[in-house]
Amino acid sequence: MSRIITVDPTGTISRIVRSAMDLLDRPMRQIDVPSGTDALEELGGGCDLLVAAYDLQADLKGFIFAIEVKKASPKTSVIILGEEGDPEDFDEETAKDSPYVYMTRPVDVQKFLRVLVAGLESHEAMIAALNPPALQSVASTAMDMGPVPKFDISAAQNIVDPLLRELSAMAIIIASRDGQVLLERGAVGYINRERLVTALLPILSTNIGVKDLVGGNISSIQFYDGDDYDVFVLSIGFHHFMCVMYNGQTGSKNFGGITRWGRRAVEDLIALLGANAFFFQPAVKKEEPVLSRTKPIKLNPKETEEAEQIVLARAVIDVTPAPALEMPEAAPKLEPIVNLNLDDIFGAAIDDLGLANDIFDFDNMEEAAKTASSSRGKELDWDQAEQLGLLK
Repeated sequence: MSRIITVDPTGTISRIVRSAMDLLDRPMRQIDVPSGTDALEELGGGCDLLVAAYDLQADLKGFIFAIEVKKASPKTSVIILGEEGDPEDFDEETAKDSPYVYMTRPVDVQKFLRVLVAGLESHEAMIAALNPPALQSVASTAMDMGPVPKFDISAAQNIVDPLLRELSAMAIIIASRDGQVLLERGAVGYINRERLVTALLPILSTNIGVKDLVGGNISSIQFYDGDDYDVFVLSIGFHHFMCVMYNGQTGSKNFGGITRWGRRAVEDLIALLGANAFFFQPAVKKEEPVLSRTKPIKLNPKETEEAEQIVLARAVIDVTPAPALEMPEAAPKLEPIVNLNLDDIFGAAIDDLGLANDIFDFDNMEEAAKTASSSRGKELDWDQAEQLGLLK
């Protein structure tokens, strides 16, 4: 069995480690000591992992004690677990090539479980579990296949929980093609779930490529047989997949249960998604407009020099006042005629002939009108023309 030593005067770390190992259901032998001196004595009996507090004694810090542990037992992995008020991290020189892993409370439960299990293997495994490699970018895949359909997590849990009991699996995880873990049930702390999901993402792309070859809405089952863990991967449409995990000795014995109960659970999960489970819409790439280059206008150097040498003449404005306008002479005024008698001009002649009263005589006016109407449109003789005054 794995042998773990906890070093903490308060006993808090002892309870944390024991609860974590009980949660993982992993057999181990745990020895709890209050001081660094007692821990160095226990190292003689062998130790896979040592978990110590940041403050051990008034004159001893956990990271200094970790160096002494490495000198006494190089193969022992060391975790220093600080509490609230302790430094969140060390400076670069202290943290560089340090022989221990430092974590502060409150800790991420999933991360602490991974580091704890990895510490039973080696110091290098602890570093990898504490700082997993960056997840592969899946943004481009999400864009090419459109948005990921929404999953009803509560309804999916009602399907996964009975499946976990029927298959007697260690853990079940449901993830989407954008790298998100949507649901996890069971003891998932054994394995790094983020790295597992990232490594399995290409399966969904493969299923889409095979779909046109085999026809229909395909489903797939992948099996990975390992020494430590066995993993079954079942596709849930084109956007999600389910991982069923066993320990390395029992996974291969559950092919029948996966084929029967696992496939039935996948069908129920696909029913939750509906038609969206097998529907995707590749994004259309927008073509950027090609800008045409215009040829630069080249000026002739000689023309430029000539243009620069042109000097404009200064405008001369004549400010001489304009001559005054000569007004025309007024027309001479005629003197009025004194004692003017109009009868002397033409009135007497008319009266002498006795014609003044005949002008407005009705008989004469009627005769004149008849004469004018009868002569309209006819030729005139010499006498008529002379009478009308046309001829003299």
